[in-house]
Amino acid sequence: MIETLKRKFVVTAMTAVTVLIVLMLGAINVVNVVSIRNSIDNTLQIITENAVNPKIIHDKVNALPPSMSTFRPKDDHDKMLASNFFVVHFDNAGNIVFTDTSHIATVSDSSAKEIAKNVYSSGKTTGKIGKFRFLIEDSKDVKGKTAVFLDSSSEIMSYIRVLLLSGGIDIICWCGMLFLVIILSRKAISPIAENIERQKQFVTNAGHEIKTPLAIIQANADAMELYNGERI
Repeated sequence: MIETLKRKFVVTAMTAVTVLIVLMLGAINVVNVVSIRNSIDNTLQIITENAVNPKIIHDKVNALPPSMSTFRPKDDHDKMLASNFFVVHFDNAGNIVFTDTSHIATVSDSSAKEIAKNVYSSGKTTGKIGKFRFLIEDSKDVKGKTAVFLDSSSEIMSYIRVLLLSGGIDIICWCGMLFLVIILSRKAISPIAENIERQKQFVTNAGHEIKTPLAIIQANADAMELYNGERI
């Protein structure tokens, strides 16, 4: 009985712990995904706003870096320097008139044109293709559209790292909780076990107390039967 109660206690406690850990794991990773995706979209928007004029990007990237003597948060200039992206300009007829792959080493002009054509023909203005997040907007300086493709592979690796790290920590915590629950389960159910034992003892004692008067009554009945029988 005690082992059965102990097993039920462990199962119930660990079920609650598992649900809590899963909810925490999901919340952490959802917040991480949303945060990184918003950061990617923000960077993509910054680059796109400047990509309508290729000279702007060139000037920003080649500008002298700000002084390192004072700390300051990352601005548009820093985000563009840290990003891998390429830009493709289309005319109103959908023909590629300009391609800039100087900010990414893993994509050639021909590959950039092929990727851009596939996206342009799909009619989508934003989304993802392979490891690139893209955004297409109307050009401001010339007629046509400007497509910016931002490499998000580092962000994908960040997703995976956070998932693996949080998952590993949760597994360790779960195992630790299981160990503690098993150790504490006997102490937790000891009052219940003692109460059950007292109830069993009470029933046993009550049974003996009931059997004794019944035995006396039965003996008296037998004696009366013998006595009456002799008189008859």
